[in-house]
Amino acid sequence: MRITDSQWFTLRKLHSLTGVFPVGVFLLEHFFTNSHAVQSGAAFDEAAAFLAGLPYVVLIEALGIWLPILFHMVLGIIIATQGDANVGRYRHARNWQYFLQRLTGVLLVFFIVYHTWSTRFNDEAMAAPSLFDWMSGHLAHPGVFAFYVVGVLSACWHFGNGLFGFAIHWGLVTGRRAQRWTARAGVAVFVALALVGLNALLAFRGSAVRLFEKGHPASSVAAQQGTGGQH
Repeated sequence: MRITDSQWFTLRKLHSLTGVFPVGVFLLEHFFTNSHAVQSGAAFDEAAAFLAGLPYVVLIEALGIWLPILFHMVLGIIIATQGDANVGRYRHARNWQYFLQRLTGVLLVFFIVYHTWSTRFNDEAMAAPSLFDWMSGHLAHPGVFAFYVVGVLSACWHFGNGLFGFAIHWGLVTGRRAQRWTARAGVAVFVALALVGLNALLAFRGSAVRLFEKGHPASSVAAQQGTGGQH
């Protein structure tokens, strides 16, 4: 069955919408939960246990997370194979941003599959007394840690820059000046989320920076552990 132009337009709008809600909201929640690792392993385990114990958690995950991600992922692959980034033809920043949006989308397909398979569907991880300790051991491998860094940066860029596409597709910004500032705001979101996400990763290796916490000046977790600091 051939998809009409109007149907394709609707699918593109739904694609941008799901990238913000619920997929983008889930990303923010995921980063917030992982940031508990900056406080301590026990805080992270407690946050993870709270989410796992929510009522109807399987239904919430299936309908609110996995189906939207699958829809966004499949349609995103179709869009990526049809677009033309024009990076070599023009030198405009938006062409590079569009190219990076496609590239990070492809990288995220591999990262999400690996991350989900190695954690959510890993009996060893699910049965571990401490998920924090298991993740710390998992990320101790330099190759795995590097892959997670790429995955986190890809997710941050894809969401931050995707906010610009969402605003365009839904007619929230129309003027050139407004679009320019929206694009800059998307880059700012990318930077902020990248700092949060990378700091959470570092927490699993004992070297996160603790900021904006009551009673904890800016310092590393490793340094506090070395001086007998309480977490």
